[in-house]
Amino acid sequence: MLRARWVITGVALAGVIAIPALASGDGRRVVGNCTKSQVRPTSIILTCGDANSALTHLHWQRFGGVTAAATGDYSANDCTPNCAAGKFHSYAARIVLSKARVCPDKYDDYRVASLSFASARPPGTKSAQTTISLAGCPLP
Repeated sequence: MLRARWVITGVALAGVIAIPALASGDGRRVVGNCTKSQVRPTSIILTCGDANSALTHLHWQRFGGVTAAATGDYSANDCTPNCAAGKFHSYAARIVLSKARVCPDKYDDYRVASLSFASARPPGTKSAQTTISLAGCPLP
């Protein structure tokens, strides 16, 4: 009888440990893209209000773990003379997404994008590497 209690206790503890692990496992990691969460999107809008900056042409090496890695372009509007008349410029980059947190839709959305520029980089960017906060949870 004592052995049966230990087995039941062990199974119960395993369940308690496994449930949080499932909540943040590979199948639940996504990236918010303004209005919906996506897995391995080909683009991520960084400024949801006006779409003046985005990560585009994404090719994923890994997705769903603690970090996700892709190559692609950082595309930004120069807003000259204003954003409506501005031109978009693209910069080749390696992108690493990290710091996922649970959103109301129960998915773990990556919250930070670290960019490493291959050669040219956007004006005002002080180094070949920069970090961008992602929009976070998609809007309802």
